Amino acid sequence: MSFTDRKIEISILGLSALMVVGLGYLVKEPVKTAVAEVQELIYEMPRPKNSFLAALFDLGDREVSRKYVNPFAKKKEEAKKTAEAKKPAAPVAPKAVAQKKNETKKSEDPNKKKVEVQIVGEDPGTTLTDDGFMGDGGPSQKPFSDVAGNGSEKTQQQQPDKNALSGTQWKALMRAQPTKENLTKLLQAYDSKEVDDQTFYEIVTDLFSSNRGETQALGLVAVKSVYSAKSFAVTAQYYDQLPTDMQQQAQTYLMSYAVTARLPMLVSALQSSNAVVVETAAQVVIEGHTKAKDGVSTPADPRNSRGDVTTNAIAGYSKFIPVFQQLAQSSDPTIKNLANTALSQIQTTVAAL
Repeated sequence: MSFTDRKIEISILGLSALMVVGLGYLVKEPVKTAVAEVQELIYEMPRPKNSFLAALFDLGDREVSRKYVNPFAKKKEEAKKTAEAKKPAAPVAPKAVAQKKNETKKSEDPNKKKVEVQIVGEDPGTTLTDDGFMGDGGPSQKPFSDVAGNGSEKTQQQQPDKNALSGTQWKALMRAQPTKENLTKLLQAYDSKEVDDQTFYEIVTDLFSSNRGETQALGLVAVKSVYSAKSFAVTAQYYDQLPTDMQQQAQTYLMSYAVTARLPMLVSALQSSNAVVVETAAQVVIEGHTKAKDGVSTPADPRNSRGDVTTNAIAGYSKFIPVFQQLAQSSDPTIKNLANTALSQIQTTVAAL
């Protein structure tokens, strides 16, 4: 194949070479400039070497503040203070002491009356008074009073404790650690008015709602320490959830309200909106009235309350007549039957007095 046959290929190759050479000539200057600028950079800090911006980073005309700290100066000062503290105090002159005593005597008013204050020691430590569960009921234990409007003693005013727990903290503590020790502290706080009724009974409800018998037993101990219509209602509501052996203890506790001093609490329980509470209170009233008529005293533990908690007089049941007259109109057949039964027995007995 001759030269003339490859004219087109040779022309294309020549044109390509010419374009490459021309392109290299065009980008030669920009590449040199970029390389030169890169070489002029100092990488000690990201700042240009030869530029007007370099003056902004120059420390030549600036004053550098230097402060020398002696690491041993503090130790010397402490040693000096220790040495001065160990020096014995200068003795006070006898004349100065005598003069000071005379000035003190003169400043006192000879006609001022003096008041003598006798400080009485604290009562012994408080522990729970349950039937063998939290304490032995000995004389060293402090009884908890009935929460009733009749015959209750005035609560002593106590100074507020800055370290006292709030209601939320008490609920969180008893939910996390329902122990005998924490319950003892809770009852002491409730007795001293550091815990209000709402918080106390919310905690008692949590204890009764537990699926552990030990925790439910703490709830029963709590209500035994505070006799009130609310304690009666809470126990009646959770009676069926208690273990069988604990139900006997709860029944004894509920029946302990059938005494003259606690009958007003049963009146309040009969006026409850909870049908279970009303039925339980009516049954306690009927059984208590029967025992009073037969002369049988209601068993009650006087350690946890004040006043007469053993007398069960027939005359005290007359206050239930208007309450049962209202309940006899109830739409609940169980409550209606209990009310009619109680009303018939009480009216007959009171009429015979």
